[in-house]
Amino acid sequence: MEKLSLEARVNRALEKYRGDSAHLLKEMQKILKEAEKVGDVYIIGRANMHISGCYFDLGNRVKILPYAVKAVSIFEKSNDRTMLARSYNILGIAYHALGNYQLSIEAYKKALDTIHGLKKPGVGRHLMLNNISQCYYQMGEYQKSIRLVQECLSIVRKKWPDDHLSVVIYGINLSDCYESLGDHQSAIAILDDVKADAECLGRGEVLQWGYYARRCCVLYTLGNLEEGAKYADLTVEAVNSGCDSYEGHRDFEKIASLEVSAGDYKRAQAFADILTKYAEENGHTLDLIISKRVQANICYAVGEEKRALALYRELNCLYEKRMSEDNAMQYESQKNAEAATREIAKLMKKVRDSEEKAERDALTGLMNRSALTNVAEEFIQNARENGKKLGGVFLDIDYFKEYNDTYGHAAGDEAIKFIADVCTEEETASVKFFRYGGDEYFGIVLDYPDEALEGLALRLCTKIRTSGIAHAKNPNGQRLTVSIGVVNVDVKDTENTLLDVIKYADKALYHAKDRGKDDVFAYHELGNSEHEFRRIVSPK
Repeated sequence: MEKLSLEARVNRALEKYRGDSAHLLKEMQKILKEAEKVGDVYIIGRANMHISGCYFDLGNRVKILPYAVKAVSIFEKSNDRTMLARSYNILGIAYHALGNYQLSIEAYKKALDTIHGLKKPGVGRHLMLNNISQCYYQMGEYQKSIRLVQECLSIVRKKWPDDHLSVVIYGINLSDCYESLGDHQSAIAILDDVKADAECLGRGEVLQWGYYARRCCVLYTLGNLEEGAKYADLTVEAVNSGCDSYEGHRDFEKIASLEVSAGDYKRAQAFADILTKYAEENGHTLDLIISKRVQANICYAVGEEKRALALYRELNCLYEKRMSEDNAMQYESQKNAEAATREIAKLMKKVRDSEEKAERDALTGLMNRSALTNVAEEFIQNARENGKKLGGVFLDIDYFKEYNDTYGHAAGDEAIKFIADVCTEEETASVKFFRYGGDEYFGIVLDYPDEALEGLALRLCTKIRTSGIAHAKNPNGQRLTVSIGVVNVDVKDTENTLLDVIKYADKALYHAKDRGKDDVFAYHELGNSEHEFRRIVSPK
């Protein structure tokens, strides 16, 4: 059976565990460990992004942030704008979950900037705008929130008229904003506007009962108790059928409070029971606060003052616990974010080390041909932008086959390493050497005058010839020598490329070999496709 690649495993897990965040989390954690072992940065980024999303779905707010930070840090250094946008989105969600709405808005805006111009952005513009609007809502800036949600609704209705789910989401959010401003007529009007879309949702859909609960709130506020009670009953029926009720708890508390004010204690208790059951099952402090607050309100209203007082005492303890948890959570989140940053730095260093190792010749330690392109791109860009010259130095060991035949391949390897060391001694920020292949070496040089470049080549030739390494089959003094070709070209106003520099230096090298070896020649263009070779200095 063929072993699946890590990327294929990620895609399979996303398909297999759709809607099952707990199992998806475990699988992504396994994939992350394997990706870290082999240094697959792309999969590390994807796994962190999906793990962050799983923790959000599972309600673990503290753990969302560090994984989101890692995903963003990784994809910021890649060309995958789709994954970067998705990572910014989950980072925004992480900050929102922690109540840091300003940072959340910044993350969402970066996601918007990232997807600009993408045909397949991975995250919709309207979703980002809605997320930003929710931050403004939490900050009490309802007018800003309204403008953004209206834009979301307009986008979806224009481009995807059959996307009833998105229409209902934005309708509910917009209604909530209007109600927060005290504009209850606009709140019910927008709910009327999306009513047909809500009815298109499947029975038991979270957004369907979410719509019922929102409509119930507005109708009760407008004094339409009979119609409000109808939607209250529909909400309770839907939630008791097995729907997750978390997203509606704020509305449930409001509905219960309005029902208590209207004297409808039975319906208020139905919502209190839903909130209590949820709080007891998950034990989250905030959910316990909401459930006990609603129950205390009901008890006080029906004259059960003793029980209400006991609940208020419990609430006081829960408020203190919640404040302590918030402080601890903020500290833990900061600590996790800092740890994530350190971990990312270690990971990126490991990746850089691996890349550098892959770009180094094992025998000589010089960079290899695959690294030449990257270095040359930087040098050429610098030369073009600043009007500098770009030079090339090509070396080849003279009579190297004969050297190997005479002294053996082990001695040949030592000779190759020796010449690499000589080249390395000349390296600076503007001079880099590469093992080009076999017994050939190439150096790329930035911003050297012709005389300086020629002097560099001459030093290399002289150091190698005067090293005293014997080569009985070399007629040039029976010692190890090299032939060198150099070129120094303008790239700012010409079409000269790295390949041109290599080609010209190579021609000069072979001219030196044709003239008897152990020599340095420079290639000079004369115009009209003419050129000449000039001996730098005869080293003999």
